[in-house]
Amino acid sequence: MSQVQSSVFAETTADVWQQMPAAALPEREQLQEALESVHQCIAPVWPLKDYVAVNPYHGITDRSFLNVRKYLQIFSDCETLMPLQHYAAEFKAGKFQLADIETALAELESENLPATSCPTAAQIVEALKQQDPEMVEQDADSQVARERQMQAFSEILDTHTGSRWTEVISDELSKFCVMHYDQGEAAWNSPWKHLSLYQAWHSAARHDRSMAILGISGFRELVAQLPPAPETALIYLLEKLQVPRQLWETYLLCQAYQVPGWSAWAKYQSEQWSSEDSADCDLTGLLAIRLAYEAAISEAKAFLVDWHSLVDSTPVRFKISTDAGEQVLQRYILLRTCEIAFRNRMLSQMQESAAENSRLVDRKMAQLAFCIDVRSERIRRQLEQTSPEIETLGFAGFFGIPMEYIRWGDVTGDNQLPVLLQPQFQLFEEMTTGDLADDQRLLNRQSIRRSVGRLWKRFQQSAVGSFPFVETMGLFYGLLLGKRTLRIGVQQSEEGETTQKNLAPRPSLRGLSEQGVTPDKLTEMAEAILRNMSLTTQFSRLVVFCGHESQTVNNPLKAGLDCGACGGHSGAPNARVAAEILNLPAVRQGLERKGIEIPNDTIFLAGVHNTTTDRIELFETDQVPESHQAELTSLQTLISQATQQTRVERLSTLKSPSTKDLLRRAYDWSEVRPEWGLAGNAALVVGPRNLTRQMDLDGRTFLHNYDQEQDPHGTVLENIMTAPMVVAHWINMQYYASTVDQRHFGSGNKTLHNVAGGFGILSGNGGDLKTGLPWQSLHTGEMFQHQPLRLQVVIAASRQAIENVISKHTLVSNLLNGGWVYLIACEEGSFYQYQTGNQWKQIDSAV
Repeated sequence: MSQVQSSVFAETTADVWQQMPAAALPEREQLQEALESVHQCIAPVWPLKDYVAVNPYHGITDRSFLNVRKYLQIFSDCETLMPLQHYAAEFKAGKFQLADIETALAELESENLPATSCPTAAQIVEALKQQDPEMVEQDADSQVARERQMQAFSEILDTHTGSRWTEVISDELSKFCVMHYDQGEAAWNSPWKHLSLYQAWHSAARHDRSMAILGISGFRELVAQLPPAPETALIYLLEKLQVPRQLWETYLLCQAYQVPGWSAWAKYQSEQWSSEDSADCDLTGLLAIRLAYEAAISEAKAFLVDWHSLVDSTPVRFKISTDAGEQVLQRYILLRTCEIAFRNRMLSQMQESAAENSRLVDRKMAQLAFCIDVRSERIRRQLEQTSPEIETLGFAGFFGIPMEYIRWGDVTGDNQLPVLLQPQFQLFEEMTTGDLADDQRLLNRQSIRRSVGRLWKRFQQSAVGSFPFVETMGLFYGLLLGKRTLRIGVQQSEEGETTQKNLAPRPSLRGLSEQGVTPDKLTEMAEAILRNMSLTTQFSRLVVFCGHESQTVNNPLKAGLDCGACGGHSGAPNARVAAEILNLPAVRQGLERKGIEIPNDTIFLAGVHNTTTDRIELFETDQVPESHQAELTSLQTLISQATQQTRVERLSTLKSPSTKDLLRRAYDWSEVRPEWGLAGNAALVVGPRNLTRQMDLDGRTFLHNYDQEQDPHGTVLENIMTAPMVVAHWINMQYYASTVDQRHFGSGNKTLHNVAGGFGILSGNGGDLKTGLPWQSLHTGEMFQHQPLRLQVVIAASRQAIENVISKHTLVSNLLNGGWVYLIACEEGSFYQYQTGNQWKQIDSAV
C-alpha cells in the first residue's frame, strides 16, 4: 500500500498548532465536538420557493472578518477578499483616492494589525499600478494563491494520480440527494424517502453498481459493513482512512466544504426537523456518505495518506496564524478603503440634513410605507420629488404581520415573514363576488383545473406517457414555444402589465378569532407596526402600505428578487392585511387607549411595487369612500409620474434603450438580467426621512424610519438593530460572498442552470448544489454591477442608546466588534463611528 505524505502541510510550523487534550476525550464525545463545529460553520440554504439571501459566514461571525478568512483556508479554498486587479480597476475608475487609503490605514490600527507588516499608502498605490485592471475574471477568487492546509483524501489522490475522484464523488452525492429530497420533479419517488438521508443512502447504495462500473468493485461490500447510525459510521470510516483523532474536526470541516451547497441544504433540513443532536441529522449523514466513497476508493486503489506524519506525539489541533501575507493585508486595506470612500460620499451629502432631522409638521395628502429594500429608495425619492404632498417611510416589508398566507383554493400556504421566525396564525384568501353560490362555483372550477393540471403533468413525466405525449403534442407545443419566444399576444402598457384582467381574491380576517387572534391581539399588532415605523402622529388622509414583488419568467431564483422579509414571497398580502387591520374600528379604539390617535378621516390602503417594471398597483380602491376619491385620483396620477421617472433613471443601469425594454424584461423568458435585485447594496440608514430626503442614494441604501424622540426606552431601536439590521447584513453578505467567491458561494452562469428536485439549482446535470447568486446578478458582462462592500449602518440615535443594545445582544456585538458591519451614530448633527470595545471616533463628514 502506498504511503503518501501530502505536501500541503509542508509549511505548517509550530505556531499553526495548538495543544489540546484530544486523546483524553472519549471517541463519541470528540466526534460530537467536531460535528458541532461543522454545524456551526455551515449556513443553511432555503428551497427555491422560499429562496432568501443568507450570510454564508453566519455561523462563524463570532470570529473577526479577517480571522475568518484564515480559518476557512485551513480546510477549504474559500476566499473572502477581491484580488488586487479588482481594486486596480476601482482606483483607475476614481472610486477611491490616496487619501482614502491613508484614512483606512489609520482606522485599521484599532484592529490590532501588525504595524510592522502594514504597507504604506504609497506602497499600495504602487502595487495597484503594477496590476492589469482588465484582468478581473468571472471567478475573482481564481486569481488568488491557495493557502489551504487540509485536503480531502480524494483531492490528494487526484493530485498524485491525475484522477478525478473528487468530481465523481460530488456527482454521486448530487445524484442521490436530488432523488432523496425530490419535491415532485421525479417520475418515480424514492422508496426510501421516508428515511433520513444516511439511512436512505445506506439502503440504496447496496444495490447501486455505479461505483463498480467506475472500477471500485468493493463499494457495495463496504456499504454493507457500515453501521446503521451515521455518527457510528463516521468513527468507523475515519479510522478506516487512518485519520488521527486529533484531525477529526478539521477533516470533517474539509469534507463539508467539498460540497458546500449540499452541506448547506443538509443543514437546512436538519434545522427544519429541529434535531437537538448534531450527530443524528442529515448534515452528519452527508459527511458519512462522502467519507464512505473515499474509504471505498482508498481500499480499491490501495492508496493511503500518512495523516500521522502531520502531527507529533502530542495531540494537537490546528490554530490560525495571526500573521497575514503582504498581499492579503493590501487587499484587506483596499476593501476598507473602498468602504471609507463610499461612507464619506454618503455622509457629506447627509450633513446638511442631519442638523434638521425633525419630522415635517404639515399634514400630507398621502404617506406611503415601503419595504426597507434598496430598490425602494429610487421610487420613494421620485414620489417625493413629484409632489411635496407625499411623504414616504421605510419599514420591514412583512409589515409586522407574522402569518402563513393560504391562497384561494390552496390547502397549504407560504410563510409571509422572515425565515428565522415562525408564523403565529394562518390567514386565508377568499373570492368575494358578492354571491356565495358564485364564490363556491369559482372555487370548484379552480380545484378541477388544478387537479387536471396535476394529472396532465404526471402524464407528461411518466415513463409510459412521455413518449406518446411528445409524438402527439409536439407540434402544438412547438407553436406555443414560438409564440412565447416572440411574445405574441402579450401586450404591455407603460404601466408594466398585460391587458388581461381576472377576478382577484382578497385576504380575509375571518377565522382569526378561532386561532386566538382576538381584537386585542390585532390591536397589539397594529401598535407594534406603527411604533416600529415611528408613525404615531400626523397621519395623512391616505396611508398606503406598499409591499414589493418581482416579475420574471423562466427564473428558478425568482424568490430571491421578491421580498426577503416575507420569506421570499410577494409583500402584497402583508400590505393588504396590515391595511385591513388598521381600518378596523375596534383596532382604532384600542390604539386610542394606547395613546395612538388616528384621525377619523385617515384611510389605510395597500399596494405593491413591482421592482422589475416599477409599476405600483393599489388594492381595494373600490372600498375608498367618495370623500377620499379626489386624493386617490391625485395619488394615482402622481404614482404614474413617479414610476415613469424611476424607469428612466434605471435605463442606464441595465443599458436599456427605452422604458418599454424594461417592461419587456418581465416577460422575456430568455432574459438573464430582468432586474438587478439588490446589487450595489452598501448601507442602511435608520432615522427620520428628513435625514436622507434630499439625497440621491442611487438605489444602494436600505432605509428604515426611526424617531428617537418617540422611543424613550430604546425598545424600537433594539428591534431594528436585532432584526432589520441583521437581515440587511445577511443580504449584504450574500451579495458580497457571491461576488468574491462565485465558486463556493455563488451559482455560476444562469444559462447552465437546471432545477434539481424542485428545490435547488445545479449547473448542468451534476456537481454541487448551487446556493448563492448567479454571475448575471452581479456583473454586466463588462464590469461588476455589485461593488462588494461590508454594510455600513447610520443610526440617528444617541451613542448611549446604541451601546445599550450592543451590550445586550451578543450577535450584534460580534458583528460590530468583528468588522462585519460598520456602525455610525448620527447625534446632534455630528457623526461618530463605533470602534471595538464601545469606543467612538468622530468622523469629519466633509472629508
